[in-house]
Amino acid sequence: LQMGIGAIPNAVLAQLGNHKNLGIHTEMFADGVLPLVRKGVINGEAKKTDPGKMVSTFLMGSQEVYNFIDDNPGVLMMDVGYTNDPYV
Repeated sequence: LQMGIGAIPNAVLAQLGNHKNLGIHTEMFADGVLPLVRKGVINGEAKKTDPGKMVSTFLMGSQEVYNFIDDNPGVLMMDVGYTNDPYV
């Protein structure tokens, strides 16, 4: 899924609550991801590339997002050439 910020992307993310072992590899990390991480829905266990890590290029959202990312070993902030590479 390609997600942005705002009410519609957050509503779509909220519908993923019954899934398991989802991963994040995205250009933008936003608030809608946090509830799924806390529930254990997003854990990156099934990722073939960067397993167990959430990969992003930039953040957009509340202070809560920035606090979550700060010094978080489960998050890799990478160049857009990596996050948007279709072969990764």
